[in-house]
Amino acid sequence: MKNKTRNSIFYVAILFWIFATSCREDNAPDSYFVEPFEIHLTYEGLGESRAFTNLFDVTLTNNTEQFTYKFTSDEWGKLMLEKLMPGEYTINIMGELTAEEVAWITGEADAKKAPLAGFVSGVNLKLGAASTLDPIKLIPSTSSSIIFKELYYAGSRTLSNGTYRNDGFFSIYNNSLAPIEINDLYIGMVENFGGIGQAGPLWPGEELGNYQHIYLKSAWKIVAGEEPVGIGPGQTLTIAVMAAPHNKDAQYNLNSPVDLSAADYEAYSNDPRNPNIDFPAPNMRLAFWPDYAFLWRMGVFGQGMVLIAAAADEFENFDVLAVPESFQDPFENEEYWLCKKVPISYVIDAVDLIQNSTVTNTKRFPPSLDAGFATVAGTYLSKSVIRKVKERVGGIAIYQDTNNSTEDFVINDTPLSE
Repeated sequence: MKNKTRNSIFYVAILFWIFATSCREDNAPDSYFVEPFEIHLTYEGLGESRAFTNLFDVTLTNNTEQFTYKFTSDEWGKLMLEKLMPGEYTINIMGELTAEEVAWITGEADAKKAPLAGFVSGVNLKLGAASTLDPIKLIPSTSSSIIFKELYYAGSRTLSNGTYRNDGFFSIYNNSLAPIEINDLYIGMVENFGGIGQAGPLWPGEELGNYQHIYLKSAWKIVAGEEPVGIGPGQTLTIAVMAAPHNKDAQYNLNSPVDLSAADYEAYSNDPRNPNIDFPAPNMRLAFWPDYAFLWRMGVFGQGMVLIAAAADEFENFDVLAVPESFQDPFENEEYWLCKKVPISYVIDAVDLIQNSTVTNTKRFPPSLDAGFATVAGTYLSKSVIRKVKERVGGIAIYQDTNNSTEDFVINDTPLSE
């Protein structure tokens, strides 16, 4: 009889759990939700003294429970949020100014429409507590003709279930209908000293969430020589960490998803002590990497990646400074902490790659560069992130570039396949 009673209690508990987790927003009692509160979006008087022409898409992601709410603001950039479950939230905002609104703000007679973005992380909503949020100041974002198309960073498993990360690559793409010279183009990784799931340093003179500079840990000038090099409309260039036939040669990883022997460029370190093979792919020129190593590998948990357009003398003259002291480890060499400080006006594309969607506090870029993030949500999965195709013009793919990687990228199960 006792066992039967225990079983009955167990089954009732299971049924209650199923009911509670399935009803969520539609059927849960009001006591299960946080108190309603308002979001207010503003930009240069719009949303305050004058209404917006276009409404804004507002996405709230509950990082605790891993589900998403989607809302639309009113013409004053306001939105009352109701029936939200407690947890830590990330807020993404996307919208667009009309050409007439841009002209009203700037005074330019020939103004063009412009995208606006917003991003707020670490919003904690609790039951029984009033929630308030300061007005969110939106930031204009600009698209570029040269963009990251695909990023493969999290590595692969070997046939014996070991780990392998020498097969990383990044592809860049001419997202326009005209040829573009790339002699002044750099590819770089931003600082990543926060640790797994932890935010990095707040640099002196910067405002959290609204950085005016990026802080490079390493960078390469893609074209090493002086001869002009162009990239045609709709053309892809693949940059390999190691331009090896990874899945074709047993000395690498036959279980890798990629063969990078046909890569357009390689991050090969021209050092006599480098034990790695210098493959036929053209070598990029190492432009900045104080904590030098033989392989330029991104962390498998992700890292911010940038493309920078700057003349050689401009890049050389960007300041170099050490990470704030509270993030320094006395057991590391001094060079490990040095970063190159680059104004965001030189950044033509940025993709925030993070470990998974629950650690948005590790984002490195302001919304003007990337209002979201991309992730394969794991390590050694043999997967990449790749942009969505927005449209095709005369057979040329035009990729989506809203400066919100959450919206622009999807996971590609077969890297280098498109």
